[in-house]
Amino acid sequence: MIKLELATLIFLYILFSVIGILVIWIFFGYKGIKRPPAKETDYVWKCSVCLNDYIDSKNEDISVCPLCGSYNKKEGISR
Repeated sequence: MIKLELATLIFLYILFSVIGILVIWIFFGYKGIKRPPAKETDYVWKCSVCLNDYIDSKNEDISVCPLCGSYNKKEGISR
C-alpha cells in the first residue's frame, strides 16, 4: 500500500482539480472562437429575378443566373 501524508493528498487533489478546470476552459474557449467564413461565400450570388442562390467563381461584377438566365450584380447575402 502507498503511504501518503495528508498534505500531499490535498496538494494532489487541488492540482488535478485545477488541471481539469483548465482543460475544460480551453476546450470551451476554442469552441466559441468565431472563424472567418469560408472562401466560397465570396462567390455566392443571389438572382434578383428568381431569388435563386448560386455559386459563380468566374465573375466578379456581373453574373448570369443558371436557373433563369438573367444578369445579376454582386450583392451580399445575409444568412
